[in-house]
Amino acid sequence: MSASFRRISLRTLAAAALFLGAAPLRAQENPQGGLFERLNLDKLKLTALGASMGPVAPTGISPTTAYSVHADYGEISPRWRVVFTATYWGSRYRAEQVTRLANRLREQLHDTTGTATFDIGAIRVSDIAVGGDMRWTPRSGTVRPFIGGGVLAHVVNAEGKSISGTVIENALDNIALGFAATTGVDVTLARHLGFGLQGRFDLTSGVRYGSLRVVGTYHFDTAPGRGVQ
Repeated sequence: MSASFRRISLRTLAAAALFLGAAPLRAQENPQGGLFERLNLDKLKLTALGASMGPVAPTGISPTTAYSVHADYGEISPRWRVVFTATYWGSRYRAEQVTRLANRLREQLHDTTGTATFDIGAIRVSDIAVGGDMRWTPRSGTVRPFIGGGVLAHVVNAEGKSISGTVIENALDNIALGFAATTGVDVTLARHLGFGLQGRFDLTSGVRYGSLRVVGTYHFDTAPGRGVQ
């Protein structure tokens, strides 16, 4: 992954964080939204911002580290809350996946000599996922386990010197909706600070992967389980 592309991806992630913090607020400004109110979405209020990171293991791709930001909009109903997230990771396809691709290409050619070779080289791949989760917390307090799931938009980008501008690159690039399941625990450390561990599994048509993340959260008001001091 080139340094310039990494800087662009991090800027994209930061922009997504700003969007996550602002978009639902604009929706709250319209008090006439009947469907919005019937779904209790009028209760959404930005209560916390945070970030997380941890190992991710996409199928067919070398393990790497995922970086994420999240915006917690509080409870939409008792024990249910809405959290918007944006995640980025970058890695490369495993060598065996590249070899399999080269073999598939060789099968499509009528090589009468049997000497045709393909030097595809490394293929880098990244994923930016933006969406929201619904999380159920069975109890309140300073230690709060949760389970949930959500829908995210994934932008998968593949690049490599040998595939640049080819149909292979077009086939590997993908923009699609995906689904995620998540579980974990949030712990209140101080009046405004929280810590957590989260396990996720994301599934989309382009890639699927599990991840384990360490989470840090800043609560604007008093954090759950802490009295006003």
